[in-house]
Amino acid sequence: MKKLRNIIICTLITSFIFSINAFAIDKIIPISIKINDDFIIMDTEPTIINNEVYVPLRFVANALNAEVIWDGTTRKITIKDNERIIEFLLDSTVVTINEEQHEIESILPVINNRTMVPIKFVAEHMNCQVNYNKQTYTVEIIREGLTVPTMSVYDRGYTDEDLHLLAKIVTVEAHNIGFDAKVAVANVVLNRKKSSKFPNTVEGVIFDKKYCVQFPPAHKSSFNKKVPSNDSIIAAKMALEGANNISDCLFFNHSPFKSKAKDFYKKIDGEYFYH
Repeated sequence: MKKLRNIIICTLITSFIFSINAFAIDKIIPISIKINDDFIIMDTEPTIINNEVYVPLRFVANALNAEVIWDGTTRKITIKDNERIIEFLLDSTVVTINEEQHEIESILPVINNRTMVPIKFVAEHMNCQVNYNKQTYTVEIIREGLTVPTMSVYDRGYTDEDLHLLAKIVTVEAHNIGFDAKVAVANVVLNRKKSSKFPNTVEGVIFDKKYCVQFPPAHKSSFNKKVPSNDSIIAAKMALEGANNISDCLFFNHSPFKSKAKDFYKKIDGEYFYH
């Protein structure tokens, strides 16, 4: 009987640990690519390798109105437009641009069957200006006179101002708790934005007074000057891009809401989340 009891206890503990891990959010920096005023559709997330942002080659090349040619025999990828020919060999760090050789840091990685290229290197050699905006984790590419094809444009449904405001409220509400809780707080704002009971903008939800003041720090004068933390920016952007660990919860608090006990969903890093 004692042995059976121990087995049951171990099983319950294991199940409990699994349930916690199942809710965990992997922190992945969600990098956007913006060409002039348009964000670009990609089917593989950009990644950072040796402090360089790598992006799926074909999607960015198409957005820059360039042709991509693959030669399976030589394992060579060619980017071609009216002014230049850029040639990559999959197993080499040598890149040929209009017959002139250049060196890149490493051979091109392949992720999800997509060849990834260092975006700064490619864009600058295609007559573009490139800037990496760490406040929004966005690679900003500028080329005058370029019209991005409609099929390459990504309507992400939020603005940089939305991201900045959301990251600020996450910073003040969840500055000393874990990353999962930061994502959860961001999602409370976004869930309210979707609900007919609350304002339908990120700004409206954060500064809402009509329904209830869920975010008191937003109503202090110091909030205007608040600089969001890097983790809060990442958490806010992940939430805006669809990462959600609290379902449709609309409320959270540092201690239990007795009046909303039946609506309790879960506790994350000391924060209580409710439907």
